[in-house]
Amino acid sequence: MKNIITICLLGIFSIQDAFTLGERTPSGARSQAMGQTSVALCDFWSLSNNQAGTAWLKSISAGLSFENRFLVKELMYEQLGFALPTMAGTFGLFAGRFGNTQYSEIKAGLSYARKFGKHFAVGIQLDYFRIQITDDYGNKNLLSCEIGLMYQADKHLSIGVQVLNPVPVAITAHPREQLPSIICIGLSYRFSDNFLTTVESEKDLENPLAFRAGVEYHFARPAYARIGISTSPMSFSFGFGLEFGKLKFDMASGYHQALGFSPSGSIIYSFK
Repeated sequence: MKNIITICLLGIFSIQDAFTLGERTPSGARSQAMGQTSVALCDFWSLSNNQAGTAWLKSISAGLSFENRFLVKELMYEQLGFALPTMAGTFGLFAGRFGNTQYSEIKAGLSYARKFGKHFAVGIQLDYFRIQITDDYGNKNLLSCEIGLMYQADKHLSIGVQVLNPVPVAITAHPREQLPSIICIGLSYRFSDNFLTTVESEKDLENPLAFRAGVEYHFARPAYARIGISTSPMSFSFGFGLEFGKLKFDMASGYHQALGFSPSGSIIYSFK
């Protein structure tokens, strides 16, 4: 019975918000809590969400993250990353895995980001994808790239753009399937030191335009509260964060009215 449920869930999300190969999946529980907004947030998980944002990182950092869609172990997504800021720019490593022993998708990326002036940064990432399927289906290996742009007008306003798979990469020839080309545009605005809002939209060639919005409130010295909303499919999210010196810990959960909760968590350590 559980396998039937899993297959049904996978069928639903292959149409809507699945971890489909090459799709844009925001990383880190902070973004998950804020309605999956991510492209205009400048933090460690910009390694995946918008590589240009890593140009503002000041410390060598490492992080782990997970998301479990609807509390089904077959829908677990695990991620890890490492960021190395230098005088010449920021270098990053990112890896993510989704699936189980029967079917899994692996993504690994090597990124580089650099500021041009005080307000503008560009980032690029080379991606390696691997699909692993048991029985007679075999494996598939693909290469692609991502491009990120970020503009920080001042300490209040940031604008981010990320393009995934700008060059078509074929997955299969018959029938012809390829990695989705996706563009995500968003902005974040900090009304005060304690209150941040962010909105964004995302579009590919097949799915409808998706909108997302999130809010973060720094209500105590180490603690943050977050909420968000997203469309395609419609879902709500919430979470919190704790920061203790070099260590950052975030927890979040999305909620789909039909399928339930999707908890996520992440931890980041900065080697200051």
